[in-house]
Amino acid sequence: MKKIWLLAFFLGVITGLINAQSAWRPGEMQVVVPVDQPQITRFIDLITTFKLNTDPSPGFIRCYLTPAEETFLKEAGIIYETEIADLNAWSASFGTRGVPQGYYTVEELNGIADSLALNFPEICTLQNLGTATGFYQLKALKISDNSALDENEAEVLFDGGIHGDEIGGPENMIRLARDLCLGYGTDELITYLVNNREIWIYYCVNPYGRANMTRYNGNDVDINRDCGYMWNAEGNSPSAFSQPETKVYRNLLTENQFAIHCSYHSGTEYISYPWSYRGDTTPDNQFHDFLASQYADYSGYSSIPYGQGYTGMYAINGSTKDFGYGAVGAISWSVEISLSKQPAASQIVPYYLKNKQSMLMMADYAGWGIEGVITDAVSGNPIPATIIVNNFYPVNNDPVVGDFHKFLNMGTYQVRIEANGYESRTFSNVFIDQAGSAVLNAAMNRAPGTFAKRIITCRIPNNNFNDEGYTPAALGPPDNIKYSLGRMGYAIFDMGDTITDAGGIEFIIYENDNSPEGYQLLAGQTMDGPWISLGSAIGNHEFDLAVTGLPWARFLKIIDDGDGQSQVADAGFDLDALEGIVHPPLSDSTGLISGIVYSQIFLEPLAGATVTCGDFITVTDNGGAFIIRADTGMVEICAEKWESFHYGCDSVYVSPGDTTFHDMYLPIAEGITNYNENRDSFRLWPNPADEFTNIILGREGEIRGFELFSSDGRPLRCNISLFGTKGLTLQTACLRPGVYFVTLLTETQTSTLKLLILK
Repeated sequence: MKKIWLLAFFLGVITGLINAQSAWRPGEMQVVVPVDQPQITRFIDLITTFKLNTDPSPGFIRCYLTPAEETFLKEAGIIYETEIADLNAWSASFGTRGVPQGYYTVEELNGIADSLALNFPEICTLQNLGTATGFYQLKALKISDNSALDENEAEVLFDGGIHGDEIGGPENMIRLARDLCLGYGTDELITYLVNNREIWIYYCVNPYGRANMTRYNGNDVDINRDCGYMWNAEGNSPSAFSQPETKVYRNLLTENQFAIHCSYHSGTEYISYPWSYRGDTTPDNQFHDFLASQYADYSGYSSIPYGQGYTGMYAINGSTKDFGYGAVGAISWSVEISLSKQPAASQIVPYYLKNKQSMLMMADYAGWGIEGVITDAVSGNPIPATIIVNNFYPVNNDPVVGDFHKFLNMGTYQVRIEANGYESRTFSNVFIDQAGSAVLNAAMNRAPGTFAKRIITCRIPNNNFNDEGYTPAALGPPDNIKYSLGRMGYAIFDMGDTITDAGGIEFIIYENDNSPEGYQLLAGQTMDGPWISLGSAIGNHEFDLAVTGLPWARFLKIIDDGDGQSQVADAGFDLDALEGIVHPPLSDSTGLISGIVYSQIFLEPLAGATVTCGDFITVTDNGGAFIIRADTGMVEICAEKWESFHYGCDSVYVSPGDTTFHDMYLPIAEGITNYNENRDSFRLWPNPADEFTNIILGREGEIRGFELFSSDGRPLRCNISLFGTKGLTLQTACLRPGVYFVTLLTETQTSTLKLLILK
């Protein structure tokens, strides 16, 4: 019990610190700098030199400055206009709701999402993606026929609210989700899209920012500068993917195969596509440009402009759209939907309607181009693969279903398919008609060879526009095409397979240059490390994983040694390929996992929890202990106990014929929220409820009032019985299935929790 009180105290202190901190940096102000002024070149230099937080737009640049940073503008003679002199005071002016009147709060957005998933379970599934700063939950809706399944259908992602003070995006997202659910079966286009696409709606990327009306997350980081593709330490970001929100974003994009990705912002009206970090056009520029023109044509804007982010809105590094395109090959962009970041509430629906038809058309276009399924030629089972069309940025297929989808215009293309452990295959003269897609299924023959599958993170310090920065050159087998890391640059690659230490050479680095250069190679078991050095080398070199002490690794980080010049072509180490040596498995291909399943909140063992690992299944004993057989290598083990709403999965490495000891700590999947046994906290139990739910206050305070609301805010009445001043029982038999909000008043504050009725 002592551990529970300590955990409750720790969570209470951390939550209090987050809630007490300023939403913006101390003294931060919002100013606008017109680009039509003599000192604009000097201003651009200031942005680069001092990493000023900016939000570029056509014709002006909106800046977020501390008083010290403002002096840089004054001393340089920059003309600017102050929009908001004290952003912290402005943020606080919105009170406990956090957003202007008429806009949904984070809790209301989540309530609508829960209600859609509850009332449309066949076509709408709520995805719990992770936890953001401020302990907010990050959630997305997947809308498709058979939404709980992964099918051979093109995927499209819409997201909003990465900057919390740009409040139109989440409004558009939740309305699109609602219209898709309500229109299914009655609206012809919506029904077609739901039946033939997998539509993901990530409706609030930065809930802390929205709840506190700030562009930043709870760590004062602009998370649209924190993504890892050509990251460059902007927006207070200390390192690539440093924030929980961007880690979740990265996982969402790498674990799915989005053909089109649209991210929604406010502050101007513009469709901005890659690159944002450099002025050169992308190999896929024609497709971005075509789809942007279609978005504009189908929209309700009279003439919304579109173009490359760098040239149309000035430069930023570490953006989501550059990662979405550069790392995963999606048609990825930002849509700025309104000149004001917080339009009047009367404009919420008009701005949504301006974009609704265009969003539907992007979901349609996600299935255009080329598609197919990649399988093993012998077994017929799907296999993970990389698909390269001409010199465009590659896409990956779904490793479980085997399907891939890449948007292309009408024309004839060459398609190359690469898969680790298989021979490459090339298809010429693949023709795509004007209105539809070409289907290209490929059965692959086995052959040795494992090479880097995807780039995760890269940095060329301060950029180098004298080099093409073509990161796909480092993927796949050696081909005499190189990616230059940049002087003191680095890159992180996913090998696509777990490479096991077998007492020999596990990795080979290939350089493509007549003059060998130096670098350091590090190995890790996750995208974020920890990174352990395999050693330093010059030119082509073989590496033994044993020197790291790691039994296995999947990710490699390669760092240039810093020699030479930075702003020249081919600066830094010239990387051609990274090869992993996959050793044959030992005769015993299974092992055991043993441990105890705990509640992450209460730190108590969970008896009767179901534990699964691949095809193996078991149940924990009265002490929460389990032992389960597992395949060898990196496996996923999951445990659940739905009676108390616990669910979670971990990745575990299993050695052949050995027992791996691994305890699991399961988070609450649904039900208990904000319960930390601290002052004024309370919980609902059971939740979801059937005939009744108990409402129990924390260890201090007294219940002074109670209210029950429907998901649309209507007050409701149900019978209650009070026991003392610490709790009450609500008779829920009077409630229909749905989402409700329970508000409890104590001496010092009002708290609200969500109640689910599932009967």
